Amino acid sequence: MEIDKKMVFQTFFGTKELPTGILIITSIGKIYRKINSKYPIIEKTTKGWWQRVKIKINSKNVSVLKIPPGPHIKDCLQSIDHKKVKKIIFLGFSGSLNKKLKIGDIVILPKEKYKIAEVSQMILKSAYLRKMKRQKIDLLDMETSFLHQWGKDNRVPIITIIIITDLPEFLPFFLCGKKELHKINNSINRVVKQLNQLTKLNQEAKLI
Repeated sequence: MEIDKKMVFQTFFGTKELPTGILIITSIGKIYRKINSKYPIIEKTTKGWWQRVKIKINSKNVSVLKIPPGPHIKDCLQSIDHKKVKKIIFLGFSGSLNKKLKIGDIVILPKEKYKIAEVSQMILKSAYLRKMKRQKIDLLDMETSFLHQWGKDNRVPIITIIIITDLPEFLPFFLCGKKELHKINNSINRVVKQLNQLTKLNQEAKLI
């Protein structure tokens, strides 16, 4: 059966208007709310399963989608017309197994070369973490691999901005305290503030 993208998008995000130009996707509520508070809102839909807002950045309309964490991004991408999207920016969280990466650090992919393992849950057993270490995995992530493969298949530029939120071997997310949360919140503010630069077409992604 052929998928009616407009009907799928309406079910997910409450409108048949498919994104065009620059698209921002996040699975993190804090990031989504910060974007809403930082940039002028043109339109907001609340009738879908998930959340969507259209904002103004650099005098351009930019759609922002808030999706659930994990493989739901596959369904989200199925509802998007790749011919209408010029660039996708994904903003997310990740755990790090790389000793050089600390909580609050910001990683830009694919600019920075790290080995990523796709995981289906946040709570991981010690045996699994040891296995990932042996394989020299740097980051544990739920969405990035799916998104970058879709971008490659459809020739859509993808930028992923990841904030390191925990160190699963030593400091898992549920043990993070005020100090770590402060670092994470500062990084969220920094990333959202820089969206006016990140959303420019044909410009290398970087944070200042």
